[in-house]
Amino acid sequence: MATKTWKIEKDLCRCCHAEGTFDNLAEPRTFLEKEEVYSDMLRECLDLDIPPVPGELCAITYSICNACITRLRDACNFKKQVQDCEQRFMTLYYKNAIQGLNTETVVKEELEVSIDDNHSDDDIETIVLKKEEDDDDDSFMDRDDDDDDMSEDFAITKKPTTSMKTRSKPKAKPKAPPVKKEKPQPQPKKKAEPKPVKEKKGKYAEAYTLRKLADGSSQFACKHCAGVFRTNNCFTQHYKQVHLKERPRLRACHLCDVKVPGYMRAFHMEQHGLPAPTCGSCGKKFAYPHQVLRHQKIYHMGEKNFPCNTCHLKFASNHALKYHERTHSSHKPFGCEYCKKCFRWKKSLKTHVMIHLGVKNHQCSICKAAFVQQSSLKYHITKKHPGEH
Repeated sequence: MATKTWKIEKDLCRCCHAEGTFDNLAEPRTFLEKEEVYSDMLRECLDLDIPPVPGELCAITYSICNACITRLRDACNFKKQVQDCEQRFMTLYYKNAIQGLNTETVVKEELEVSIDDNHSDDDIETIVLKKEEDDDDDSFMDRDDDDDDMSEDFAITKKPTTSMKTRSKPKAKPKAPPVKKEKPQPQPKKKAEPKPVKEKKGKYAEAYTLRKLADGSSQFACKHCAGVFRTNNCFTQHYKQVHLKERPRLRACHLCDVKVPGYMRAFHMEQHGLPAPTCGSCGKKFAYPHQVLRHQKIYHMGEKNFPCNTCHLKFASNHALKYHERTHSSHKPFGCEYCKKCFRWKKSLKTHVMIHLGVKNHQCSICKAAFVQQSSLKYHITKKHPGEH
């Protein structure tokens, strides 16, 4: 079977495969003063995740047409309508605020037959026969009841009175409305208290100090240096490579005898003619294919799915969000071992420790004066050597 080639000249709608000038799925758009991100709407409403493809097809194949946008917007609005209605219904139901109407008993009117004096006996018999013929048209189940009624209602004497009325049927007593049994209202479930998380002690548990932060997260502080790490794995990697001087495990190349670390393997394979994972938009190379996809989502499509609850800024990763949230907090987790001064950022602590150790890496090229911070060197040049640099 011959393969067909699909040539895309314009943007491609990933929902209906139409071609034209469309909107990007990840770029936020404003509709009726409301911001919409179509990739998020597909994920939240229809549970569909449409990933972009790497390479030069990334930009032109990650779009959606106006017709599909309208249908997607209607689906989201309908889902929200159903959720709101169901929530309101269940709220009223549990409050016993919903009641049904009782059906009323319908009582038929009584049949009244009057016979005047000017009718003869034959006429009376004719009326009775006519009544019986009319009753024959009724159903079989009603026929027996009507015959019994005829014997009682139309009993005719030789000397009829001025008027004769049928005996009225006893009125059916209305049935009492059924007593509704009130259902016991469901008691709200008690929230189960979170079980205390057991601390996992690794192989090098004696080499770090575990710190508990105000937001519930943990930090692993190295006892041999000022390093602080978010996970036990990060600390273990630091302790092995920095303090134990253990190098990362090398991976052998299947085309030669060279062994390289895992993060360098893709770049080594380029020497054998196998290209490393590369971004088709900017040409940047990466060690792993998943890094290319993450790079394109963040830098080329502007995808930011982690908003700050305080200032509503959006970030590309959860790590960047946590880093930003420190600006809204007064907590300073990095403390100096010499003067007990605390800092919000790890980089600030490292610069501060250099003051105690007397490390001055920034030197003036004119007078050879050395400083701890680069900002101090710039201030020195501005004041002492204006116009000389």
